[in-house]
Amino acid sequence: MSMLKKLFKGGKASEEPRFLEIIEDSLSTDLNRYQVRVRKYGREIYAEELFQDAIKPKDLTFGRFYLLNENPAKLHFAPSQEKAVNWFKGRDLPKDGFYNVSWGEAVTFQCRVCRKEIKQPLKITKVEKYTIRTNDPMYKEIMGWRVSEVACDLMGLGVPRKDLYMFKTKPVIRWLNPKNKFICEGCAHRLITMGRKAALEEYVIFK
Repeated sequence: MSMLKKLFKGGKASEEPRFLEIIEDSLSTDLNRYQVRVRKYGREIYAEELFQDAIKPKDLTFGRFYLLNENPAKLHFAPSQEKAVNWFKGRDLPKDGFYNVSWGEAVTFQCRVCRKEIKQPLKITKVEKYTIRTNDPMYKEIMGWRVSEVACDLMGLGVPRKDLYMFKTKPVIRWLNPKNKFICEGCAHRLITMGRKAALEEYVIFK
């Protein structure tokens, strides 16, 4: 690695939590222009502008970035893995205009019949690491992190998303399990005794 590449490479990573899997990807602004919007000191610019204005390594610091070509929109990338996890859990959220969207540490399910609720821990199973880089006129890069997959015992794997609803952003988990109706064991037993066992095929049953 050249001295210039070392100079403009992102800051040294701190000790960070380990996850089941870390997915790595990258994008070159030399080949894909105007694809990344970066938030820096409350101002939004393209990644190309950030690189162009960077004279010293500290000039590459940023608050977050997101990819313009993602549809539906996914989570923003945080400048560290620790921040990405904290934002996901609702801790230490940015104060520069970022929608305060967090998924928390547990997920709640409600019985469709009696309204009984249960909570299950929300486990982070996959984290995405994304590098934005340029070689023009010298190598520079920024690195972002975000939670890209979660799981709970009842529903298995899911993907966190941000949905726009009535001009507000709300957190959503798109579970890979296609069922989205829930019923407790007691209500499920009552349906069986009523001869409606077939109706349970569209439900997820919990204790």
